[in-house]
Amino acid sequence: MSELPKKPGHTSIGPRSLAFCHPNHSKEALERYFDTFPSGIFVSEDDADIVGCACAIRAHENVVQEPITWSDGAASGTPLSHQDDGEWLYVSRLTYTAGPGHAHISREVGPLLAALQGLAKQLDLAGVAVAMRFPGFRERSGTTSFQRKCIDDQRNQVRSGLHPIGVAHFQNFRHRLALPNYLGDGRHFALMVWHRCGE
Repeated sequence: MSELPKKPGHTSIGPRSLAFCHPNHSKEALERYFDTFPSGIFVSEDDADIVGCACAIRAHENVVQEPITWSDGAASGTPLSHQDDGEWLYVSRLTYTAGPGHAHISREVGPLLAALQGLAKQLDLAGVAVAMRFPGFRERSGTTSFQRKCIDDQRNQVRSGLHPIGVAHFQNFRHRLALPNYLGDGRHFALMVWHRCGE
């Protein structure tokens, strides 16, 4: 955690950069997550460099039943605040490396998803939910049947390492909900869900 930047943005990791999927990725924010639910924090490494980080909380079933924007859900006492008796793991912070000349991100995201699946099994939870940026133009949010088919169709996962949704699909996550304008900045996300009972 001490190697992560203090403010959101991009930082150099070799020829690549650390891409932040959710806001407020400060070291202080991660420390608050560690104090709240340390079991839900994982990092992925490559040659001793941190190349990815995920912070998960326990949340109730409603997080996978209807679209929730990050800002509406992340404050204390809202659906995305940590619940000790929550039956789902919800990834509320995700970082991974990306940049010019670096198309495949499976080494960054894959280990994080596998670790979260392992934690869900260990805690006997229903599954894992993670909001991931929908690839392509800003107006694409996975809301149309064609766009959803593009996410769910195995034949479209040949180049799965090119974006986090593809990596999640390879780890048996499936598209559950479209999250238009998830961060309030015009970017659209897709809620990817892994059910423990369907592994």
